[in-house]
Amino acid sequence: MRRPKGALAAVVLAAAGVIVLVGTATAARTHSAAKTKLPKKTIGIMGPVDAAEIIKLGNDATQQAAKALGWKVIRVDPGGDPAKMAAGMTSLVNSRVDAIVLQTIEPGQVAAGLRAAHAKGIPVFDTGTTDAPSPLITARYYVSPATEFGLLYQRMKKDVPSGSEIGAIFLPQFVNADIADKQLQANAPKAGWKLSATHDADLTNLVGDTTKAVTDMLNAHPNIKAVWGCCDFAATGAVPAIRSLGKNVPVYALHGVPSTVQLARAGGVVVEVGTYQLGGILAIDQLAQHWAKRSAIAKTPPKQYPYRYVIVDKANAGAGYPFPTSKVIAPFLAKWKKLYIKAG
Repeated sequence: MRRPKGALAAVVLAAAGVIVLVGTATAARTHSAAKTKLPKKTIGIMGPVDAAEIIKLGNDATQQAAKALGWKVIRVDPGGDPAKMAAGMTSLVNSRVDAIVLQTIEPGQVAAGLRAAHAKGIPVFDTGTTDAPSPLITARYYVSPATEFGLLYQRMKKDVPSGSEIGAIFLPQFVNADIADKQLQANAPKAGWKLSATHDADLTNLVGDTTKAVTDMLNAHPNIKAVWGCCDFAATGAVPAIRSLGKNVPVYALHGVPSTVQLARAGGVVVEVGTYQLGGILAIDQLAQHWAKRSAIAKTPPKQYPYRYVIVDKANAGAGYPFPTSKVIAPFLAKWKKLYIKAG
């Protein structure tokens, strides 16, 4: 008995459909098998004070990266208190975290915790600083202080005439800030500026202390033509003082964050901005590779992920600065999606 042509065609199509479904399922399994299932991990995160926007920006990015991989996060905010930094580091170790990502923390302030982490084989990343090498730190990922200062200094030289008096807000408690402070002190005479007044900011009251200090500076030295700031809080603290005195003194600051960029939009503030979130994201990326493939952790930032820097003023303040975390982390999220299956 002959099978009708239509029936035969239906059988062929059905068979083809089965083959396609089987092939698709096989491809899906193969693609899934190519990914590595990440182990469950807990990441400790600590910066000196989350009230400093640049610290919070970096720590938030680190936390976002860790959670994107399915990892738990324990975060400590010492509020600028060195004793709480030491206690916080020890508490992270005692909480049995699998890795610790520090931001702008001086090793000497957390020495006991670093020794405890090293003894337990917990990797510790130091981001956002250029401290002296320590065998207790697994890796350091940070921006270039020389590049940052150089960009802001060259801009100031264009704007601030030789012979001008300037004031400065310093933060010697941190190596990176202290490097910038010393660079200004060394380079101000080369530009012909007189550094008439300086102030070391109070780490526990950065903005309020800076406002008072700049008020005092401008009252004592009415001929100051510009205020320089080492860090993100300087403009936020200086601008209210300048406005309250009815003066037109520009502020030049390193480490631009959302609040300083808003001030730059209004004019009178020029800030250097970098991809400060990158250090913590790189730490998470390196941990994923290490735990998934047992690869060695890079001691310094991988060259394929360079830091970016820009000077922001009224002309470009609306162009999307600071660098959005969403854009900084985007290439890593795309990479992780291809390589890993989230922990959990």
